[in-house]
Amino acid sequence: TLVIYYGLYFKNLLLISFNEDALGNQAEHALASLASMMLESPSFIVQFTHGLNLSLSSKEYTHGVVIRFRSVEAFEIFINSKEYKNVWHSKFQTIVHKSFSLHFSVDPVGSEIM
Repeated sequence: TLVIYYGLYFKNLLLISFNEDALGNQAEHALASLASMMLESPSFIVQFTHGLNLSLSSKEYTHGVVIRFRSVEAFEIFINSKEYKNVWHSKFQTIVHKSFSLHFSVDPVGSEIM
């Protein structure tokens, strides 16, 4: 499958450290809720990836999430939406030990992603 992307994108990198007792079902359920939300927002989201931190050198965070937005404006609309805030407060806030979010612009390399 060949997908062609043009223009500038805005990425959000979210690192999460779940409480030890939340690892497993609660953490996976929270991430699945976020993933479900991403599927409902195709006009804002280009890419959504999440998973365990497998790096042996850095265990400060247990999971990572990368979201690539179509623009800074799409990021701001999404992050400030009632739906996102509800998912964060109802699914994540009580089971997250700490989180770190980093936002940055990315120029696409080339014009094709395979």
